[in-house]
Amino acid sequence: MFDLIKELTDLTGPSGQEGVVLDAIERHWRAAGAGIERTRLGNLIGRAGGSGPKVLLVAHADELCYLVRAIDKDGFLWLANGQAWQRTFSSRNLFTVGSRVRVLAPTGELPGVIATVTGHVATLRLAEKHDMDWDDIWVDTGLTRAQLVERGVTPGTRIVWDADCQRLGDQIVGKALDDRVGVAVATELLRRMPKEKLAVELTVAATVQEEIGLVGATALAAREQFHAAVVLESGLAGDVPKVGENAVPLKLGGGPVLVHKDSIVHYDHALTTRLAALAGEANIPVQHCVVGSYGSDGGALMKADVPTALLTFPTRYTHTPFEMGNLRDIEGMLALVEQLVRRGL
Repeated sequence: MFDLIKELTDLTGPSGQEGVVLDAIERHWRAAGAGIERTRLGNLIGRAGGSGPKVLLVAHADELCYLVRAIDKDGFLWLANGQAWQRTFSSRNLFTVGSRVRVLAPTGELPGVIATVTGHVATLRLAEKHDMDWDDIWVDTGLTRAQLVERGVTPGTRIVWDADCQRLGDQIVGKALDDRVGVAVATELLRRMPKEKLAVELTVAATVQEEIGLVGATALAAREQFHAAVVLESGLAGDVPKVGENAVPLKLGGGPVLVHKDSIVHYDHALTTRLAALAGEANIPVQHCVVGSYGSDGGALMKADVPTALLTFPTRYTHTPFEMGNLRDIEGMLALVEQLVRRGL
C-alpha cells in the first residue's frame, strides 16, 4: 500500500484543481477493470460491478491549498486561505512558516517558501503580536514581480505544500494523506476484489472540493442515489502530548475508526453497527469515536437521504504538511470494506 499512497500523496491536486490526481486515479481504476465516468464538476466515478444493493465508497481527491491574494511590488506573494476565510489565523497554524511550497503557475510549478520577518530583524523592528493575520506571512520564490507575471502568476494561482511521503517505522508522514489514503484504499479494493465475489453493486468515487465545503459530494448526491455509502477518510488521533484519550481516545496502530458523529451529522447507526459486527467477526481491531471541529463528504450524502458510515484511519497532525498515519490501520480499513462488499449490508 505504501507505494500507492506515496504516488498519490506526492501529486499536486488542490481544491478546484484536482485534475492531475484524478487522471492518475482513473488510470488505476481502469487497470482494475472499473467502468469510468467523469461528472461535469470533475468527480471521478468507478463502476466495479456486482449485484445487490447499490453501495458507494467515496474519498476526496483534493488537498489543502493557499491562493495568491496579490503580488507585492518586490515579488512576494500575499496569501489567501484556500478553505475558509478569516482576517486572523491561530498561532497553532504557525507551523506553516518555513514550509516549502509549490506555486502552480500555468507555465510550470515554481518552488517557494512561506516566510515571515524573523530573528534579528524581528527583534529590532517589530513588536510582539498575539493575533497573527494574513499580512504576517508571504511566499518568497526568489523571483521579481515581473518574472512572476511573465510565468503567469496572478491572484487566484494556487499554492500547495511541497512535502513528499516517507516511512517512519510503521508510520507514514507527508502531505495530503487527507484524503489520498482513502482513495488508495478504494483503489486497492478494486484491485483485490473479484467482481463475482461482490455481494453489492459497487461504485467508488473520488470527489472534488471537499475541503471547501463538500462541494463534489453534494453534486454527486444530487446526481445519483445509493442504498448506502461508506466515506473513507483521514481521522483524528489523540496519542500526542497535551491531547490525551479523554479528549480524543484514538491512537495510531489501534485499528481503523468508526465515527459515530462529527460536527455535521450523526452517521447511520445501522450501517455503523454492521461494520462493527463485520470487524468483530473478521478479528479486525476497530476504534470508535465522536468528533467535533470535523466533517466529511458523509454530511452531504446523509443530507441527500443516503445512509452513510464514516470510516477513518487515525491521523496525527491533520491539515499539515506532516500528517502521520499507520500502515496497519490503513490495511485494516481495506480489510473492513472488503468484508462489507463481500458479505453485503
